[in-house]
Amino acid sequence: MKAFYIKHIHRIVPNNIDQDYHEILLHYSIYYSNLNDKLKRTFRLRLYHLLNVLSFRSAELPIVTREMRAVIGSSIIQITFGLSNYLPTKFTNIVVKPRRYMYPGYGEPFLGHIDFDNATIYFSWQDVKEGYRNPNDAVNVALHEMAHVIEAEDGFDQLFNWFFKKIEWTKWAELAFEKMHIIRSGNNLFLKDYGGINMREMFAVCIETFFEQPEEFKRRLPEIYDTLAGLLNQDPVAMNKLA
Repeated sequence: MKAFYIKHIHRIVPNNIDQDYHEILLHYSIYYSNLNDKLKRTFRLRLYHLLNVLSFRSAELPIVTREMRAVIGSSIIQITFGLSNYLPTKFTNIVVKPRRYMYPGYGEPFLGHIDFDNATIYFSWQDVKEGYRNPNDAVNVALHEMAHVIEAEDGFDQLFNWFFKKIEWTKWAELAFEKMHIIRSGNNLFLKDYGGINMREMFAVCIETFFEQPEEFKRRLPEIYDTLAGLLNQDPVAMNKLA
């Protein structure tokens, strides 16, 4: 595993691919656009390494394009950009659907979901795009599902699988657990009610809000925001002030 990781770390991005990534990310990602040139290069390098690890397929689309791969992959890079580790090792299979889809046993169409038994992530491309086109509504299916991936990966005891420092996770989780029960009590004033389902969904909802409504998040729930900033080792509020 270590040799595999080092092999990818030392690969550079071919110029034509690097330029494609840059144009795609500028079009979709406010987060990327706000980075300085040096950090943009780091973001694209990490994305290139990641996309050499991920496997994409689609039964309904003729091809999974570089645009699709880059936009979906960028969600992992964004969440982990303050961390040393950013490559998943278990959840590396991604299925791209053209639009929302039905799943057996459920009455509502899905924007995305994870098959944990088969370590496969599903996305509606239409909704992935919509999540980036409206970057301020705290609804981003790519960030949401990849938050689940990173949390799940963090629980596997293998080399290079640990994204988070456990003490930072504990700080966030204690506060988030209290907030989850506030949501369940019907007294929620901020964060989507979906976060009240369980701690897994609380984390994903917090990730969406952290990146898409950081100023409001910090104002309304400063302790949860600050512990999440410590967990991810980045602060979108501070970054936005520098942009």
